[in-house]
Amino acid sequence: MRVIDAHMHYGTDRNVAASTCVPYLVHGEPESVIRLLDEQDASHGVLFPHDRRMSPPWDADYDKANAEVGVAALRYPDRIVGVARIDPTFGKEHTQGLIDRYVGEWNCRGVKLVAGYDFYRPNDMRIMGPLLDKCEEYGLTVLMHSGDAPRDLPYLQAQAAKAYPKVTFQLAHIGMHTFLWEAILAAQEYPNIVVDMSQAYPFDIMTFVKNVSADRLLYGSDVPYQSPAVEQMKLKVIGLSDEDLEKVLWRNAARIWGIERTE
Repeated sequence: MRVIDAHMHYGTDRNVAASTCVPYLVHGEPESVIRLLDEQDASHGVLFPHDRRMSPPWDADYDKANAEVGVAALRYPDRIVGVARIDPTFGKEHTQGLIDRYVGEWNCRGVKLVAGYDFYRPNDMRIMGPLLDKCEEYGLTVLMHSGDAPRDLPYLQAQAAKAYPKVTFQLAHIGMHTFLWEAILAAQEYPNIVVDMSQAYPFDIMTFVKNVSADRLLYGSDVPYQSPAVEQMKLKVIGLSDEDLEKVLWRNAARIWGIERTE
């Protein structure tokens, strides 16, 4: 069955890369992304930088890391969907300028946010508003790390979805188990919220499908930290129908990330 991986980091800090599940996935080497896609039988991958600033912190606003994603997306436009890691605390002019440039230079298709690392609240529209204005303007998907207290919580993120109903929000990890039901309630209340199942327990995936829908769930591996084989196995052991498995493995991601028609 076809696969689209909707949650891929472009490698990690070289100090820790050797300890990951996919140590050969290295930022700055686009061929390593294609190798990984091929090994998990994935037609496309949604690619964004490492969540944290590299050590030492030489790339404060993630611009250099985003540029590397852009190079990969331009080299393999038929395989890689490029997403920018954004810290919106740099302010309106800087944030909007980055997004304008990324969309224009390498067809950026979304933004990745981690409020806990960058020290803001996702429901603070003074910080989030300028970024989300641009996401609405360009039709960008907002992928949020989700499930870590106190900032990366699904219901705080749901307030951004409430304020911007035309923007699609992908909450990663289905709330990271502890906040599973926050993610479920957020998705039940706001139709522009979807989730990806990277790092989620099989129980979490089953519970989300039962209480929301397979239409709102995306496969993601969270490479290089997690194993694609293990993440895919979770979907195969929980008894999804072939139709729902197709939706989760690729159809939903194709629709949400604009990869191609799903019919």
